[in-house]
Amino acid sequence: MKRFPVAAGAMMLIAGLSCAHAAPPEPELLFNCDLTNGKSVTVRVDNDVPAYSYGSIEKLEMALPKITGDKRQVRVGKMAFSGGGASWYRFINGRYSYVVYSGIGKGWEFTGLKVYQGQKLIMKKACQQGGFLSNPYQGENLVNDADTGDDGTYGYAE
Repeated sequence: MKRFPVAAGAMMLIAGLSCAHAAPPEPELLFNCDLTNGKSVTVRVDNDVPAYSYGSIEKLEMALPKITGDKRQVRVGKMAFSGGGASWYRFINGRYSYVVYSGIGKGWEFTGLKVYQGQKLIMKKACQQGGFLSNPYQGENLVNDADTGDDGTYGYAE
C-alpha cells in the first residue's frame, strides 16, 4: 500500500522534470504569405520585435532585423481610407525596405510584399494565399511610419 504514494510522487517528479526541459514556444506568427513568385514571407514576434523571413522551404534568403530583437530597423503603419484601410510592417536593410502589407480601398485590394530602394518601388508580389493573422500584437514600442512622415511612401498600395 505504501508503494502507490511513492510511485505517484515519482511520476509527478518525472512529469515536472520533463516540463523543465521542454522547448520554448515558437514565436508568435503575425503574417504568413505564399507569394506569386513561389516564395514565402513570414513575420513572427521574436523577443517582442517583428522578425521578417523570406525564401522557400529549401532556402531562407533573408531574415530581418539582422540582430534578433533589434527594433531600430522595424516600422509599423496603419492608414484609414474612405471605404477601407491598410496595415503594414516595414523592415529596413540599408537603402532597401521590405514591406508586408494588407489593404483595401475603393477599387483595389492588396496583400503581399512590396520592396523599395529608397522611396522607389522596385518589386510588388501579391499573396496567393495568407496574409495577416489575428494577433493581439499591434506593433507596440515600434516607430510608426506616420510619426516620421514615411507613411506617404510606404502606406499606399500603388
